[in-house]
Amino acid sequence: MKRYGDKEPQHLWLGASIATSFLFWMNITPAHAQNVPLPPAEHASVAPRAMQAVAPALADYTDDILFGDIWNRPELSPRDRSIVTLSVLIATGKSAQLTGHLGRALDNGVRPGEIAGIVTHLAFYTGWPNAVSSLEVIEKVFADRKIDMAALRQPPALLPVCASDQVRARAVDAQIGPVALKLAELTNSVLFGDLWRRNDLSPRDRSLVTIAALAANGDDEQLAFHIGHGLENGLTRAQIGEAFTHLAFYAGWPKATAAVAVAGTVFAGGEKDINSLETLQLFPPGASPTAAPASNFTGSATVTSPFKAMDSAVSGATVTFRPGGHTNWHSHPRGQLLIITNGTGWVQAEGEPVRLVKTGDVVWTAPGVKHWHGATRTSAMTHVAVSESVDGKTVTWLEPVADYHGPASRNDGLARNGG
Repeated sequence: MKRYGDKEPQHLWLGASIATSFLFWMNITPAHAQNVPLPPAEHASVAPRAMQAVAPALADYTDDILFGDIWNRPELSPRDRSIVTLSVLIATGKSAQLTGHLGRALDNGVRPGEIAGIVTHLAFYTGWPNAVSSLEVIEKVFADRKIDMAALRQPPALLPVCASDQVRARAVDAQIGPVALKLAELTNSVLFGDLWRRNDLSPRDRSLVTIAALAANGDDEQLAFHIGHGLENGLTRAQIGEAFTHLAFYAGWPKATAAVAVAGTVFAGGEKDINSLETLQLFPPGASPTAAPASNFTGSATVTSPFKAMDSAVSGATVTFRPGGHTNWHSHPRGQLLIITNGTGWVQAEGEPVRLVKTGDVVWTAPGVKHWHGATRTSAMTHVAVSESVDGKTVTWLEPVADYHGPASRNDGLARNGG
């Protein structure tokens, strides 16, 4: 029979032992496999008997595409493919399909401690029930292989905190904290402060597990961050793309193509040809004036000359506050730079004293820090505000300033014309 691509099987790689392992893909045990009569074909089929009898076309796709092509592609190692497959099956609750793929993962170099780490990690990202549902299957495979499960009880060491974690933690505090303070605390102290630092999985493999699970469940809102985090942890764009190709067969084409769209957006920022972009952009003063929204500002303020840097997450605008005008409390996921271009104003970070600023001053507010800024009661103030977005968001607006006043020392305020 001619099959996919009208090509012959590769090097008769489907030997008896590998064919038996592949039969586990459809939860066919070795005992069952011995009783499955193979069709009179030119090579042994890895598809189970029911598939060959009821859906022969699916059996052809299984033999020729999934196991004859995809699993052999060099763009992703067999070990990585096993990690992706296990992650998808556990994340989507497909425990019945786990037995064969656990054996295949062990054969492909995934260690028992790493499998335990995958299950633990996925409990946080796909829920305890999915993780717990996989444990009996895993325990049986480990027992059948005479794996010493006592060794799994040894506590892993914690890896150092990654360089970008402070920025992430501040963003969590700013975005999650105001609504669910305990969730923000757990995210920073347990999820990233402990789980992500455990050495039972490398940061690179932990990112691969997370990306596969989020993509399989269609959690696209979280996927963009974790694709970027995966690149930081050592995954390549090619590996992430190939992981989604592999995932299409285990989670479905819609989930894979949706994940590819998210990855394309993440990758776009780093892949544009610099020669095709404007090397200099000019934003004249006073352009496109709009009133600052009353929901986020008190008093009168005007926003002009908004800008968004090409091929960058940096954006900003010029803001002019009339006397008494000021912002609500707010924070920025990657911090904010203010350049005071005219007048005198006040700035304050939560828990710190109010500070007076004047023309020429530059103010940096760290990521996630709650703060406000604006004019004094008697003097107008203009500044250029610059910030960087995370997942398309540059600011989290909070409540109005209840106690709007200048520096504690009146003499200090008058000395600098603050009023």
